[in-house]
Amino acid sequence: MRAIWLVLYTISLTIGSALSQVKDAPAALYAGADVIFDGRLEKTSPSPSGLAARFSITQLIKGHAATSKGIQVQIPAESRCHALEENHRYLVYGHKIDDQLWVDPCEGSKLYSQAESDLRYIHTINPKVSEQCNGIRLKRIAKTSAIVATAKIVGTEDSMGPASLFRPWCGLVFTTEYVYYDVLDVLKGQISDAKIAVEHVICWDTITVDGYSPSLSPELFRDGNVLLLFLKKGSHREDQVPLPFKSGYEDVDENCGAVIADSDAARGVVESLRGTE
Repeated sequence: MRAIWLVLYTISLTIGSALSQVKDAPAALYAGADVIFDGRLEKTSPSPSGLAARFSITQLIKGHAATSKGIQVQIPAESRCHALEENHRYLVYGHKIDDQLWVDPCEGSKLYSQAESDLRYIHTINPKVSEQCNGIRLKRIAKTSAIVATAKIVGTEDSMGPASLFRPWCGLVFTTEYVYYDVLDVLKGQISDAKIAVEHVICWDTITVDGYSPSLSPELFRDGNVLLLFLKKGSHREDQVPLPFKSGYEDVDENCGAVIADSDAARGVVESLRGTE
């Protein structure tokens, strides 16, 4: 029986490789999965066919689970993609093979913080599922933010200077990384300088960080990207900012304090704020 499982799983990996060729297109991933859920990986342990992994379920999106609170799946002992690590939250795509549910990162499963495009697509099928930084949330953040602006990234603290040798996750200490911007448009509040530095918090499983690494996301904070920023005045490390940038700002939300400005959700906020001028 174990040999049959392994043969079937090899076939599933071939399917997964085909899906990866379209860069994990959310529609293909959704259609190909038997079970999809949002959950936190609680524990992994050795099993005859690889590793057994226990997830607590936050939301069951597609298919059926033995219980509404938890599910056990099989994962490969090694993966050519990223590993699945305990205590992280994931969007999981599972495939049923015989009586087992198999999950492989190469078949689309990813950190929940990196699943915004998947969640955006799934929302079109199931309105109860939504990306974290959706239009409603961004408008709520804009309403309570002192400053909302668009700005172009010039660089980050790590890219423009020596990278931090040790940066802990936020929790016991307030951990941030600076991003340096050219201000393009101030939609709410006031920014007196054309070049600013903004502290972005480094917290576990948040959208703005680089997955498993305590640094900012290189995709979101790529040089030249234009972001919509939700800010407050003030900085904890104003003496550490290189000229010609002016410090004095922090983002107000660890997940959605900085978003790509040309996304649908961000454009909705910009249009709303310009309509109140």
